[in-house]
Amino acid sequence: MRIAIVDDEELEIRDLKKMLTHFAASQRLDICCDCFLDGDTFLAAGIPGKYDMVFMDIYMKGTDGIQTALKMRRLCPDCCHMFLTSSQEHMAQAFPCHAFDYLMKPLDQERLTRTLSDFLRIFPEKQQYLDLSVGKQVIPVLYSHLEYIFTDSNYCIVQAQEQYRCRIPFNKIKSMLEKDERFCTINRGILVNLDYVDSMEDLVCWMKSGVSFPLNTKKKTELKQILINYRFNIRRKQLSRRR
Repeated sequence: MRIAIVDDEELEIRDLKKMLTHFAASQRLDICCDCFLDGDTFLAAGIPGKYDMVFMDIYMKGTDGIQTALKMRRLCPDCCHMFLTSSQEHMAQAFPCHAFDYLMKPLDQERLTRTLSDFLRIFPEKQQYLDLSVGKQVIPVLYSHLEYIFTDSNYCIVQAQEQYRCRIPFNKIKSMLEKDERFCTINRGILVNLDYVDSMEDLVCWMKSGVSFPLNTKKKTELKQILINYRFNIRRKQLSRRR
């Protein structure tokens, strides 16, 4: 995901980049940030189709954030932008820019995470996805649609909205997905998305679809704790968004 930050305060740019990097790591998103110290330089860089999201400070030297955002929308109407501001004084003037959100400075990680999570829910095409080679086709599958993956001889069976049989090493998929907290290897050659797990009882992992898998005998207690911790963290995030 390509992101631009337009702010005349280098310290605030650095802090925002750090928070964006933290969020990207937690969601396993690939992001690239370009930074600009004024609106004119940003506009001169050539915007159409270049950025998915722009963070724009309202108060800047030269062309302010509101005027920059209005020009940006004419050049690239599909680009999502967020205003950064230390005051609510000019929010009414900013309404015609149709910003996705107005973020008050100083910005904190929790507030930014809520906004970016909302963005990904509304624009799921920006979410991380897995390219699956099925026959002669390459099929992109969103992480959020992956339910479980297991080995079958030299193939992997990938269950998403459809089921795919891919000739790919299980460890290759595992190394990509396990960086995302949703995914957990519960036994040799079996990886599940915890969002689709109904329960872990005795030595069985039950999926919400009714499919079941055997848990690793030696790690059953650890695996059950991972599920408990994951659900607790999800619940905590949901409660924080309501505040």
